[in-house]
Amino acid sequence: MASQQATAEKSKQQDGPAQHDGPTGSNVPAKVSPPAPARQRPGALSPALSLEPFRRMREEFDRIFEQALAGWPVPWDAAARDRNWGLDVKESDDRVVVRAEAPGFEPDDFDLQVRGDQLILRADHVARTVEPERGYREWSQQEFYRSVALPPGIKADDVEATYRNGVLTVTLPKTEESKGRRITVKR
Repeated sequence: MASQQATAEKSKQQDGPAQHDGPTGSNVPAKVSPPAPARQRPGALSPALSLEPFRRMREEFDRIFEQALAGWPVPWDAAARDRNWGLDVKESDDRVVVRAEAPGFEPDDFDLQVRGDQLILRADHVARTVEPERGYREWSQQEFYRSVALPPGIKADDVEATYRNGVLTVTLPKTEESKGRRITVKR
């Protein structure tokens, strides 16, 4: 008899929700218990404690900041600062011209030197602002350093430099021995 009841219960579960006769004899769905939760591996987070919403929120904030701050210089990244300042070296038959973008300096801030086969470009600018009535103080320092390889035969004593509109131009004349000489190709 117990096995017949178990078989009847299984068939009711497979056929759909259980029906029973209520007090008036109508078929009313019986209360069905919720399915047992799926087994989770030990230590796994339950779906209610999932970190997925927080991960998506973090990705969204990262995307917003990347869009808002794109193109702004990063003061602590020296490599990015050097990439943003252009350097152009052009060599002709009688001279080498070096142009360096170095905005924010004054001509007196630069220290230029020719050392062997290297041109050293160095600048340092310190700005201080003090407004005692407002209790305001500001201090900033900006540095620039570049080293440029030069061809042999530069007249170190005749080097000229100008600084206009944030661009430093250094003209280095060549010695007579190092100047180019044209050679005619015969047939």
